[in-house]
Amino acid sequence: MPDLCTFINAVRHVRPREVLDIHRTVSPRYETAAILTKLEQSSRFPMVFFHHVNQSAFPVVSNVCGTQFRLALSLGCSVRELRERYAQACEQPIQPELKREGPVQEQVFTGKDVNLEILPQLIYHQNDAPRPYITAAIIVARDPQTGKSNLSFHRLMMMNENSTTIFMARGKHLDQIYRKYESAAEPMPVSAFIGVHPACSLGALYMGTADVEEYDIVGGLLRSPLPVVKCVTNSLHVPAEAQFVLEGFVAPDKRIAEGPFGEFTGYSTGTSCCPIFTVTALTCRHNAVFQDIVSGLTEHLLLPIPGMEHRLLTLARAAEPATIALKVSVPLTVFVALKKQDDSQPQRVMEALMNSDIYVKQVVVVDAGVDVSDLRQVATAIALHTRPDKDILIKRFCLGTELDPSCESPGGYTTKIGIDATVPLHGMRPVIKNRVPQALLESIDLSELLEERQL
Repeated sequence: MPDLCTFINAVRHVRPREVLDIHRTVSPRYETAAILTKLEQSSRFPMVFFHHVNQSAFPVVSNVCGTQFRLALSLGCSVRELRERYAQACEQPIQPELKREGPVQEQVFTGKDVNLEILPQLIYHQNDAPRPYITAAIIVARDPQTGKSNLSFHRLMMMNENSTTIFMARGKHLDQIYRKYESAAEPMPVSAFIGVHPACSLGALYMGTADVEEYDIVGGLLRSPLPVVKCVTNSLHVPAEAQFVLEGFVAPDKRIAEGPFGEFTGYSTGTSCCPIFTVTALTCRHNAVFQDIVSGLTEHLLLPIPGMEHRLLTLARAAEPATIALKVSVPLTVFVALKKQDDSQPQRVMEALMNSDIYVKQVVVVDAGVDVSDLRQVATAIALHTRPDKDILIKRFCLGTELDPSCESPGGYTTKIGIDATVPLHGMRPVIKNRVPQALLESIDLSELLEERQL
């Protein structure tokens, strides 16, 4: 069964230059993040393997899912097939397979032996809280009423040897589960696993209804059951091939200050009150590798896109079957291409998407001939086809995300905007797009006109 290290080795074999090994000792305070930032500023996006992190017994790997090529490689498909593969996994989920044992429990520390300080103590931005964060933790919890398990990414701020804070976005599935435990005045059992094959990360970011278990989506992505094992100190199941697992519980009615922390928007979220995750067991593999995600860089933005685009495209087509394409290119923003048959269709799509999720703040609808993955084409459509007095939809007092620096706090309420950048079917003077004869265009061979060094 593929795991994090087998995937890293696969990338080394297929594209050696996509793995950058750093053998000198680096500081966990800003330096790992600075190296990734410097690479990205130079338009380089390799997976970076830090073999020696100061005061840590474990190496750190970051930017594992930092390119679409690596995401596609992990699923055995091409970049163009990535969205289709994700859709297939959602349509053909495969349940996990429970194993008696797995590598993630080769080493087990419980009770007073739990010490989170053996993990890399990573600090990212100069305005962050002066405490280490775990950014690549996938949390598993179980709904106490339905029995359904849920997977989701959550940042953890380390407090001491056996506790962290846990940031849960309001209204999301884990928050809903926690509120059920809290209303019953009971602790919520949770486990956090770190260091997994990209299929686990992509599956955990599935955006759907609470009755769908993300472990089943992971199986669909892998096209085989994900091996899982029962935790040592609670009844939850975690991937048998993970690198680390933190087991424990989140107490009800107990919150402390967390943050500030620089998030995916590129801005700090400020300070908030978060529940406390008490760790009752730490398990890991021999020679474990700690996986990290530097917030705000490309990997952080890229990883959620397949799951988000799949769900939003489904919702857009349900609202308007004429939807032909959808793209999430920048934070909180969705571009939709529509084969429009009447002028009311764009508003139906905008309404459906703005009502769908806290992470949808802006929706732009364009005509079918506009490439939604090309920001220049989308911006041109807005400039040439949008009539601001007629084609802009403003929705006030919507639930957004507190990760958006413009949102009101507390509560994360915001105003959302929809932009109809389609050509009106009626009531507009005729316009004709510039075109050269298609047959002539196809007959031109640039290689005959330009020297090879000019191409």
